[in-house]
Amino acid sequence: MIIAIPTDIPGEKLLTTFGTSPAFLKINTETGEKEIIRNIYACGGCSSGCTEGKNTADLLYENGVEGLLTKEIAESPFIKLLMKKITVYRIPPEVNTIEEAVELFIKGKIKISYSHF
Repeated sequence: MIIAIPTDIPGEKLLTTFGTSPAFLKINTETGEKEIIRNIYACGGCSSGCTEGKNTADLLYENGVEGLLTKEIAESPFIKLLMKKITVYRIPPEVNTIEEAVELFIKGKIKISYSHF
């Protein structure tokens, strides 16, 4: 499965929020391949002022992401992700690293969310 996790630009720190994170770490859980996706739609990151009507959900969809692991997400982006058929998984509050989150996800210990949080 191709998952994404909100992170900093180097892809080292697990960030709490979804839409304003500067990047996402895209991980193929089957091959272990990783890639940084810069969030061009984060506040201040869009050179054209985001007038094209796209958003972070579109960015993840266009990069082949199938699941998002996050600690927080508002209602509007949650719905947009679901409309793109991207499953949202809630990272437990006690998890503090990307490595922990991915390990728990692979073990099936991070559950699908059915509402924003």
